[in-house]
Amino acid sequence: MTSRPGSPFQPLYGARALAEWIRQGGTPVRAPLGHGLRLKWHAFLFELNWRTQLERMPPGGPPADPLLIVGLWRSGTTVLHELVNACGGWVTPQTWQCFHPSTCFLTGPPAPAAAVQRPMDQGLIAAEGPQEDEFALLLLGEPSIYRGLIDPRRLLECGGAAWSGEEARLERWQVFVRGIGGVGDARLLLKSPGHTFRIPTLRKLFPQARFVWIGRHPGEVLASNVRMWTAMMSVYALWDCPQDILQRFLREAMRACSAVLERCVEEMTREQMLWVDFEALQTDPERVLRQILQFAGSRAGRSELSLTADIQAALAAVPIHRGERAAMPDDESMLQLDRMMRAARRRFGEGED
Repeated sequence: MTSRPGSPFQPLYGARALAEWIRQGGTPVRAPLGHGLRLKWHAFLFELNWRTQLERMPPGGPPADPLLIVGLWRSGTTVLHELVNACGGWVTPQTWQCFHPSTCFLTGPPAPAAAVQRPMDQGLIAAEGPQEDEFALLLLGEPSIYRGLIDPRRLLECGGAAWSGEEARLERWQVFVRGIGGVGDARLLLKSPGHTFRIPTLRKLFPQARFVWIGRHPGEVLASNVRMWTAMMSVYALWDCPQDILQRFLREAMRACSAVLERCVEEMTREQMLWVDFEALQTDPERVLRQILQFAGSRAGRSELSLTADIQAALAAVPIHRGERAAMPDDESMLQLDRMMRAARRRFGEGED
């Protein structure tokens, strides 16, 4: 895979740990002039700003009871995140915070009208819109699958580390989340497909957390992910992606997702996890949102009386685009994921015993 012609290249700069990981890859084949010096300088400033920010952060731990939206990439996690957030009563990481995690608690947000088009589709990313905190986690230097967006040659290595079951400490990310969730009385809302593989760790970090897993037809997920990762790499990659690496990575992700789902079915209760189908969100979004908000529990400044109005306001503000249909590939990793999705739907879905 090579970069798409005309794609705007955006190098990612972050903490010293991320810079060191990038340098381990050798000389980039696609980088702006002076990239090595800029990488070093940005890492120095990042660490300096992070230390300053830490000194001003109030003590304490992250909130104990966030709502986390999980599920594979391109399963509808983004639109669900936007819809739930638009219902009100939540605080969630914003784009400008996730891409500036070392200074976001020292500075104010940029111009509220700032927005860019998403690389993989026609959606817009607003600076003050809700964003997946995986980007903050990446730039903070924590181990993230998204390192593979920068060096696709090591995509399988990044994936293997994510679904190996080894628990990362995520200390900086916890501080970031504490800073986001420490504003007012609003409930913390987090969303990241990467968190899907961290559910056992996240349950320990957030003892009262509730999870909403949104699932989509595996064939559609695979086809959409090929487009997404290709588009994202065209924006962020310093090296080209070797042939067949992306397909291998996605099939390993499907297998790892099946293993996580199996563990959730065995260990979690209906009070801890809710299953939502992407197709149901498209066909009956009002019912799905009502189900999620009732599952989540209390929201600051909101009550059962405002539920219908909150949902209607969210649906008016956030468009839900139709997904493309795709057949199920004759692949055991895909078939196993489909079987586990059915089991999870029975265990955590609406109206199931």
